[in-house]
Amino acid sequence: MNFDLSLLALLGCGYLLALFGAAWLTDKGLLPERITRHPLVHVLALGVFTSAWSFYGIFGVAYHSGYVYLISYMGASISFLLAPLVLIPLLRITRRHQLSSLPDLFAFRFRSGGVGTLTTLLMLFISLPLISIQIQALADSLPMLNDRISSNRAAAGFCIILTLFTLLFGARHASLRSSHRGLVFAIALESLFKLIALLLIAAYAFWALLGGVDGLGDWLQRNPEALQRLQQPPDTSHWQILLLAFFACAFVMPHMFHIAFTENLPTESLYRASWGIPLFLLLLAITVPPILWAGMKHDAITNPEYLLLQLGQNLQLPWFSLLTFIGGLSAASGIIIVATVALASMLQNHVVLPLVRVPDNVRFYAWLLWLRRLIIMAVMLGSYLFFRHIGQQFSLNQLGLLAFIAFLQFLPGILATLYWPNASRTGFLLGLTGGIGLWALGMLLPMMLDGAPLDAGALSQWYKVALLSVLLNTALLVLGSLLFPGHEGERQAAEACALNVVPRPLGLGLAAASEAEFVARLTPRLGEQPAQREVQRAMFTLQLSPGQLRPLDSLRLRTQLEQNLSALLGPVEATALLQPLETDRSAGFKAREVHLLEQQLETYDQRLSGLAAELDQLRRYHRATLQRLPIGVCTLDADHRILFWNAELEQYTGLSAEQALGNPLAHLPLPWSRLLKEFADNDTLHQEAQMIELHGEHRWFSLHKARLDDTPAQGKVLLIEEETEHLMMARKLAHSERLASIGRFAAGVAHEIGNPVTGIACLAQNLKLETDLPEVLETGDQIVDQTRRINRIVQSLVRFAHTGRQEGPEHFESLDLRHCIDEAIHLVTLDSHSRQQHFVNQVDPSLQIRGDLQLLLQVFVNLLNNASDASPPQGLIEIEAQGSETSICIRITDEGTGIAPEHLTRLFEPFFTTKEPGRGTGLGLPLVYNIIVQHYGNIEILSPANKNQNKGTQVVITLPRLNEENTLASPAAHGEGLSG
Repeated sequence: MNFDLSLLALLGCGYLLALFGAAWLTDKGLLPERITRHPLVHVLALGVFTSAWSFYGIFGVAYHSGYVYLISYMGASISFLLAPLVLIPLLRITRRHQLSSLPDLFAFRFRSGGVGTLTTLLMLFISLPLISIQIQALADSLPMLNDRISSNRAAAGFCIILTLFTLLFGARHASLRSSHRGLVFAIALESLFKLIALLLIAAYAFWALLGGVDGLGDWLQRNPEALQRLQQPPDTSHWQILLLAFFACAFVMPHMFHIAFTENLPTESLYRASWGIPLFLLLLAITVPPILWAGMKHDAITNPEYLLLQLGQNLQLPWFSLLTFIGGLSAASGIIIVATVALASMLQNHVVLPLVRVPDNVRFYAWLLWLRRLIIMAVMLGSYLFFRHIGQQFSLNQLGLLAFIAFLQFLPGILATLYWPNASRTGFLLGLTGGIGLWALGMLLPMMLDGAPLDAGALSQWYKVALLSVLLNTALLVLGSLLFPGHEGERQAAEACALNVVPRPLGLGLAAASEAEFVARLTPRLGEQPAQREVQRAMFTLQLSPGQLRPLDSLRLRTQLEQNLSALLGPVEATALLQPLETDRSAGFKAREVHLLEQQLETYDQRLSGLAAELDQLRRYHRATLQRLPIGVCTLDADHRILFWNAELEQYTGLSAEQALGNPLAHLPLPWSRLLKEFADNDTLHQEAQMIELHGEHRWFSLHKARLDDTPAQGKVLLIEEETEHLMMARKLAHSERLASIGRFAAGVAHEIGNPVTGIACLAQNLKLETDLPEVLETGDQIVDQTRRINRIVQSLVRFAHTGRQEGPEHFESLDLRHCIDEAIHLVTLDSHSRQQHFVNQVDPSLQIRGDLQLLLQVFVNLLNNASDASPPQGLIEIEAQGSETSICIRITDEGTGIAPEHLTRLFEPFFTTKEPGRGTGLGLPLVYNIIVQHYGNIEILSPANKNQNKGTQVVITLPRLNEENTLASPAAHGEGLSG
């Protein structure tokens, strides 16, 4: 049965154009994201593992080796079933360090560009037979459908179309880590189509060609050799090495690594793939026996590798043959596209860029993109030439086994990367070159020299060579690593890659202090504009502001730049670009490194298990304990750089942990830098009540210190406890106690002095009855005046003693505050020596309070007298008030000389006065204090009131406001203490 050439071209090109359309619609966002970004799309894209070898060649394996064909499906299934042990850790490493290929991974792990270059060249060399299989499958299938078609021309046209597709949808961005959503969606559709095609063909073979269960049973009874062919026992050494090879190929082959890790969306997709891919492969595997038996029944076994096409041709079923053709085209095109994209990225990073300098007169990103496109075309051309001159000589199975066993040589290196931190670069190179060398000498070279299909003996020899090559690879890796341990950089990279180990920042400081220095370093390689763009992009990601960078910010920026440049140029080139920004600081314990480790651990807890998880939980518990302590905690390294800064210190200082960590104490703002640095530098372990001024207020802090000489940091712990509230409370209690004791003393003194003073006054007054001498009478008047003065002092003492008692508000009455102050002003101005000051009452008449009128008059008269005494003649004394819902704030402001700072804290002490001797007793303000407390208020004295002219005093009184229900607010709502 010969198909028309135009029909085949229409079907083939139409199918590829449909893939083009799906990819284009996805990239343009015209398809729903709930479909294109669904994790199952990524799972289906991983079905690219089943290439033309699995679509065509697997029937040859089943025909010659029986159930051994299942090993290819079982090996890949096991790798996905073990995803938490292999695939998920690899995904985390590649995602964290922006690694886009297996050479990137090995170059990062072993800190060597040479390792990346060698891996890339070997990958290219091994992938050529794999890509050749896909080209050969199409080139061989077309002549079977139309005998006038030239296989070479068909292969050339196929390669050209796929090259165009790869350029359009696999090289759209300069970054290697940019997601090619359209490409992934198209590959997923290809996998789905070839699965559906094989299921339809198998269903037709089983029900129509074999007659269902009964018909197949009858046919197998008449042809027992068909069942025996599948049931032939496999050689033990054969299936074991094949199982291991397919296990490794599921994530080592370039196209599988690219889809699994570089194009991965969420981590969830790999967890779904752990059951989705085994199910996908199981469905493919169960299609093989019925199709194979149908081919044997209808004599379509001339070439078992193309049994599907022969069966359709023999049965004269056009739909059958065309569906097989499109299914084979789907299987072949998917792997070619993805493998070519992956190989181009490897060659760009590890072969071309290390040798080629970026021209100064080009745009960097455009140049990089066109460079990769040229590499894609070169890889496609090389694959076609390999097919023309070498691949056509061998069968699909022979080329497939050759490639699969070669890819197996990378498995020891991957397992060492994940599970053996002691593996060294020398050991890896020895193992890889030894394994590949034995593979080349024992398999590749004999195949090339013989040039004939493998017989049973040659195939058995291949399996022995494959097993020996893997054993040699592993032995040399272990032996070389033990004899030649890796350097410090390798050990640190090993820690970053090892399972359940948090990547530790390198022990390096940074010489760069601003983004301009980063730009200057990147400019020679990238050009000025790309360098600025990359630095700005990294700063935007980290939310850093332009300007001078703190040490911790510099390290974070360098780390982010290395990750971004790894996706652009590869990890080796990125590290080399940023290396000169570092200065060796390998000794000591680094504050900013510790902070980076803390940040990494905060997002790493789900990856830890066993003892590591328990230790991390203990670390988190202790850290939370320190964070929530009600005193400030600050830990320092040996250089007095801040390692820890808890929440209480943030509240004290107004500095967040991000602002403080990594900085020396001397770089903190005043007064904290002076307070903490002086205490950290001296030998004193405790300092009580150190006073500092914050926002115009005095605050007191106690400091304590402990040395950490027996720890890696060899630093110190500082404990900072605020004592302001305790100190003020202690002072208030002491003040209240002094007032109470003086009140008791005043009552006694008043009683004892009152009687003799009264007697003296009576005797002095009686002198008028006993003599008319002017001198005696004048002396008597003076004695009476002095006794009156003594009496006024005694009465003040009595009032002071009585007002110190809290009698409660039951005797209070509603008062008009403005009227009360007007009366006080009137009383003050009655003084004959009179007051020459101007009193201005600006109190709102609507303000009402509750209290004792006589007591409050005494308060205001006392305060106005003090203001008048301190004010110059004709000075202005203002009284104003502001009311809130619950309180009234009264301010009495004068223009006097003010009060000395050292006197402010003693103004309410009994018998303390700043007036001249004879003019004040020192009881006025204590009396005012007691009356205000009795009215549930506060009093505060501020001086100077006018800070610009440094003069004047302001007395601030807060009293409860009379509310609408004529009730007095509770004392608890307003406080009973004083400030001042």
